[in-house]
Amino acid sequence: MQDYLNTKIIGFDLGHGETSLTWVSANNQDTPQSLLINNRKSQITAIANHPTRGTLIGDMAFQISDANTFDIAFKSRRFDDKQYQKTIQDFVTAIYDHLISTTQIQTSDTNYFFIGCPSGWWQEEINTYKQLLSEILPNSNIVKESRAALMHAKESGIFTIQELQKSVLIIDIGSSTTDYTLVKGMADTPIDFGYDLGASLIDKEILQLTLELHRQYRQGDEKIIHLADHLSEGEILQLEEVEQLEAIFQQHPIYRNRCELRCRKAKEEYFNFFQLHEDSFVNVGSEDIQRKYKFMPLVNGKIMDVILNKPLAKLDNNSWRQAFTEQLVTVQKKLSELDIEPSAILLTGSASKMYFILDTCQEVFPQLSCKRDGEPELSIARGLARWGRVYLRTSGFVKEISQFLDKELTDIVGNYVPTFLDRLAQELATGLVNEVITTSIKDWRQRKIITLKALEADIEQKAKAWLAGSEGNQKVTNCLLDWLSTVQSEVREQTDEISRKYSLPIGTLNAREINLSDQTEKVSTSVSFDDLTGLSVFMGHLVGLIVGAVLAGLFHILLFAGILAPILGIVAYFAGESLVKETDIPGWVRNFISDTRISNLATTKKPELQQKIHETLTKDPTIAIKLAKAISEWLKESVQEQADKARLLIA
Repeated sequence: MQDYLNTKIIGFDLGHGETSLTWVSANNQDTPQSLLINNRKSQITAIANHPTRGTLIGDMAFQISDANTFDIAFKSRRFDDKQYQKTIQDFVTAIYDHLISTTQIQTSDTNYFFIGCPSGWWQEEINTYKQLLSEILPNSNIVKESRAALMHAKESGIFTIQELQKSVLIIDIGSSTTDYTLVKGMADTPIDFGYDLGASLIDKEILQLTLELHRQYRQGDEKIIHLADHLSEGEILQLEEVEQLEAIFQQHPIYRNRCELRCRKAKEEYFNFFQLHEDSFVNVGSEDIQRKYKFMPLVNGKIMDVILNKPLAKLDNNSWRQAFTEQLVTVQKKLSELDIEPSAILLTGSASKMYFILDTCQEVFPQLSCKRDGEPELSIARGLARWGRVYLRTSGFVKEISQFLDKELTDIVGNYVPTFLDRLAQELATGLVNEVITTSIKDWRQRKIITLKALEADIEQKAKAWLAGSEGNQKVTNCLLDWLSTVQSEVREQTDEISRKYSLPIGTLNAREINLSDQTEKVSTSVSFDDLTGLSVFMGHLVGLIVGAVLAGLFHILLFAGILAPILGIVAYFAGESLVKETDIPGWVRNFISDTRISNLATTKKPELQQKIHETLTKDPTIAIKLAKAISEWLKESVQEQADKARLLIA
């Protein structure tokens, strides 16, 4: 194993509301240690620009009152927004400069940064995010936060390997979104990820309701609390002061951001000690605005209860608490439909400390244990560092896997394509003869079809409908599944050799398993976003490719396979050759086409039809190329996911 002397691995959890960093050495199994920003393990995600002090971040940015700009909660997927790109790059640059200036990292060392991203981000978004941060941070890598949470849970003993081998539902409650990720057999699969349900919505409501409580008092229409029981007359804003503050917030976002952040601190303080604040207000100080107004968040049990149960336009008029419950119920139903029952729930994100989160999870999933790290605000950063350490220590393993994927996988698939096309042509020919041609000839014999020319058109029309319909699609799907199983066997043999080299259990890289016993009934040939494995999407793509090629050449196939030739011969013998295809043949002549003759026709013409289908599929070489490429890419993605899973076993 390579010696990573003077190599520091840094887990960087850049969150929408909170940021933390940890580090580990690649050469030992030490617990991740925090990198301090402003002498704290965790900081608010905030950045300010001051005329003399320059760029300030975290709590320092909040403490300075006369900054020119003050931005909070700016992490999002708005990668087309140039201002967003600049803000996040400025923030990351300030973090990096702070770590260097405080000698927590040395530029003479080799530093690897592993930055988290939500499970629901698309690969294109991840690539853009990595490009943005790579301009600042050396050796930067983007890792799904669910994977980091899983690694931390495993390494810190929250879950055992046996528990993780089953399935765990990770619920990451952040400032802007709530992500639900099913981790099944240590391979993460996002489920309906990226709900726009973040804890920052609560902060905004505290700000709005605080002003409303002052207004209600002055209007003599108090509905929630009696403000005079908590504040002096001088501390309660006048109506015009409320209106002026609302105008300031509208015109100067810096003041709204500062007050919103003050509301967030009040929210966190409340949930840390909610038993103490059922009636009394949380005290997190006040915000001085233009040296004229004092804004103090008003939070206690009654107020928080109103906020959590208030219908919000951003949540389709559901309350925060109701939206979270409904999301959990939706996830539970989808898991049930897929016959998946998690063994446990892991809560991450600082917002998971809100007391009702745990209660709600246990109400919806009463049979599951619900676990949470003692410091959820640090769990992702610690998991990122742990993941980074394993990532580096297994670089040789992954390198060999990558070489196999790049150099050998396409050839393996390509070698099996001719076998697949042979089997497919045979199955389609059998299906067309049994389900279409035989049926249409019997309909003609019974005068449901009048002329042989009409019979020809009927066969072509029904053949197209059969191929494009569920029965034809199922034939193609079954062939693909059987064939993929064969391809997988060889892929497994090759990857088992790599697993042995790194002392991994045989079959660690067994690609995506396809349970052939009942898979054909479950695989849809259309795109289905309920299929967590992505198999239905993949199958739908391949089935469409194959069926499209056959349909395009169907007239040629039927014509040159001579399907009607034997019937024409019999009819011409009894009725003469004149206009035989246009003539309404008498019933007594039709009856000479017996079931036995039709059966013999099927037997004799099926090989010819099979040959013509095979010729159609192989005539255009791009079909085989596209097929091999699509399956190689699917298997490559699968084996790469399994390689990531194997990291957990190596760790």
